[in-house]
Amino acid sequence: MISPLLLSLLLSGSPLGASSSPSSSSNPTNTTVEHYQKQKQCINNSPGPLLSHLFQRTCPLLVDDETSILTGVWAPWSIPPTCFLSKPIKRKKSPQNKTPLPPRRKLCTFTIHSHWAGGGLSILTTPQHAANLASIILDPGVPYLESLRGSPFRPAFFPPSRKPFEIRHVEGKGLGVFATVPIKRDTVLMVNTPVLLQLMDGAREWEVKDVFKLLHRAGNQLPKKEQVEMLQCAKKGTDRRNYIVNDIMETNTFDVSVDGVSHSGLYPEIARINHACKPNCFTRYSPNTLLMEVVAYKDIAPGEELSLSYAPLNILSKDRKELLKFWGFECTCALCRDAEATKVSDRQRNRIQRILEQFDNTKNLTVEKMATLTKEVEDLVLKEGMAGQIGDLYNIIGHTYLLMGEKKLAEEYGKLGVEKLRHYAGFDSERTALGLDFMKRFD
Repeated sequence: MISPLLLSLLLSGSPLGASSSPSSSSNPTNTTVEHYQKQKQCINNSPGPLLSHLFQRTCPLLVDDETSILTGVWAPWSIPPTCFLSKPIKRKKSPQNKTPLPPRRKLCTFTIHSHWAGGGLSILTTPQHAANLASIILDPGVPYLESLRGSPFRPAFFPPSRKPFEIRHVEGKGLGVFATVPIKRDTVLMVNTPVLLQLMDGAREWEVKDVFKLLHRAGNQLPKKEQVEMLQCAKKGTDRRNYIVNDIMETNTFDVSVDGVSHSGLYPEIARINHACKPNCFTRYSPNTLLMEVVAYKDIAPGEELSLSYAPLNILSKDRKELLKFWGFECTCALCRDAEATKVSDRQRNRIQRILEQFDNTKNLTVEKMATLTKEVEDLVLKEGMAGQIGDLYNIIGHTYLLMGEKKLAEEYGKLGVEKLRHYAGFDSERTALGLDFMKRFD
């Protein structure tokens, strides 16, 4: 059921009432137009040999509710942002404590009706993150990024009319996504931009009621196509306050890095894919484009349901069950339906953790023992369907060999780690960046 507040917003297209007026009305800050005009260079430029003009590009200035009123300009955003200040910081008065309180931060809704990929997007974040994101929203330099990664950002089955899957009803699960043709391992099945992003890092700084109001506005400001996609997403329906956009975000989003901080990203088509503890697909996210890909872990037969893991792949069954309660369901995947297979899986995952703990104590390790443990943990990771984490594993092994003084072996596993991380995490992911940083030690 659509909440009365969101329904009225979607139908009217009008701004929220006086209760959600810009923070400047009651909490003026000492910022000025001149202060914002000092920012001249994009932080998130992605210049390269194919896009040399980006060296000269100027970022849109930092925009919030105050600057849009003062200047009458809110580019690149399609609508002036609405903002709320974080909660006042309370501290007991003390003559000894003269440290000034940190400034209160703003949380704002930013909306663009047509970004670089042609879709609409609303973002709940701070003005600083939004300003740093502006260059990605306008032109992330896709040709150069594709040259770096060695392949285009598009599904293997292109154009979209050739999608190798269909969405249909699943007993006890609502909707699911099913293969309609044979799908080979490593096939890119979906490539989507988000319709809504919400800051999660430090989210408790703001009043819950203010966050909900901004979420409703974010949904209201989206173009009609993206509104429909958002409202068709699954809902838990357990929020008695009936905040539908919050329900949708809690039920369907993925954790993504935006400007280096954690945000929840709503990718409606990808959100249709149900959970499995040993999934047949994985997601790959590009922070430089905001694109998320769905890739086949293995060969998938026609009629087989596509699946992703909503929980970290390396945790035990009891921890997965507890974590999945957040999404409001109990897993009934093939692994969870087989009690004996679940016990075997937990034993193997426990063994993986014990081996990783041995890697921490290099004093008790020899090259021969490392080779034995490495072979064992590689086999266990693949048996458990955790190939998406094997790049991180190789990175750990590389670090261990380096601490042991085995530089050649450390470099060998470091290279393997970067290769796997580029494939499973993404060429520009933070995990891949950590692997590349490790490899700098061998330059």
